[in-house]
Amino acid sequence: MRTALLAALLLSATGVLAQEPPAAPPPKSWTGSFGAGLALTSGNTDTQTWNLSAATKYEPKTRFLFKGDALYLRGSTNGEKQVDKATATARGEYTLSERTFAFGEVSYLRDPFKAISYLIAPVAGGGIRLIRTDTRSLTVDAAVGAQIESNTFVGRTSSGAVKAGENFEWALSPESKVTQKLTGLWKTNDFADALYHFDVGIAASIAARAELSVAYTYDYKARPVPSTLEKGDSALFAALLFKF
Repeated sequence: MRTALLAALLLSATGVLAQEPPAAPPPKSWTGSFGAGLALTSGNTDTQTWNLSAATKYEPKTRFLFKGDALYLRGSTNGEKQVDKATATARGEYTLSERTFAFGEVSYLRDPFKAISYLIAPVAGGGIRLIRTDTRSLTVDAAVGAQIESNTFVGRTSSGAVKAGENFEWALSPESKVTQKLTGLWKTNDFADALYHFDVGIAASIAARAELSVAYTYDYKARPVPSTLEKGDSALFAALLFKF
């Protein structure tokens, strides 16, 4: 009797140990982050700069991918506003092959210091993935569409548009990555009137759902109106991002 009972217990334990461990939950299709940063300095000049950012990505493991981002920068020196800029982009991509994709995109810019009340550019085109590994990605793309701009001095204008871009991402480790982006937007009725954007950043995880990001951006308007405005401006800022 004891032998039979011991055998039954051993068989039960063997069955439990042989069971498969619970499967890991599938990766989320929707991911995103929200961040904010603030810098204060005092002395000969008192400065205050702050930023808000948000990003989201929908990747259902099919041929379709959606991503969007937004950034707001504001700064003042001795109580006088020096920066007040907002940007946003929404983009949908459809994979055509391992290396190629088609996309549609809408971008938005507001920059009163360049007399831009708003600039909206809906475009569509295609791109090539020049590098696609587990840690690095490099893509180039081109698109055509339209550009609608409202200028403080000349009012609203519209034109056809051509856009080209390059995007690079490098995961230095599971907890850190470097990103870099370069775009150019040209009016078809005046190719000399172009808007160029460059940004580079590094982000590192500091907790399960938080990371610290440092970024640099540079925007160049080839023909600002009026022509006395500065063509280029840059910003260096840090933010604490919360991921969801």
